[in-house]
Amino acid sequence: MKSIKTDMSAKRPLVLLGFSVILLLLLATWSLKVGPFSSFFKVEEAVICQELGDNREPLLIGNSIPYGPSQICLWLKYSSAREGSHLEVSWYYGNELVLSEPLKLMTKDGVRAFYLLREEGTPLPVGLYRVAVSTPAKVWSDIKFEIVRRK
Repeated sequence: MKSIKTDMSAKRPLVLLGFSVILLLLLATWSLKVGPFSSFFKVEEAVICQELGDNREPLLIGNSIPYGPSQICLWLKYSSAREGSHLEVSWYYGNELVLSEPLKLMTKDGVRAFYLLREEGTPLPVGLYRVAVSTPAKVWSDIKFEIVRRK
């Protein structure tokens, strides 16, 4: 009889540990579903353009841009965000990070525009570029583009 009680008391910490692990997994899964970037958040459209029109619509859209502009625009349309959520917009020239800026989403659905620019007004260099929109856990959009010399 004494050995049965010893076996039960020895298993109690293991059972408690098992329940704790299961509870932790359930809470982690729940937090991802109701967190600021749950599965409902969506990047509806993301394009590279050279400028915006009067209604903030993208103009001169493309992934191959002729040499000459001093700025390039990322136009981003998103939906189902929690107000106050944050994204990170990261611009790369080749493999080098040249600009990273936080983005606070003030509305559930919306349009945002971000620019990579040379403040002195000189043209952006010829080469391969990339812009990523991300959170620490996920990349929501990753667009490659290039600036080329036309012959």
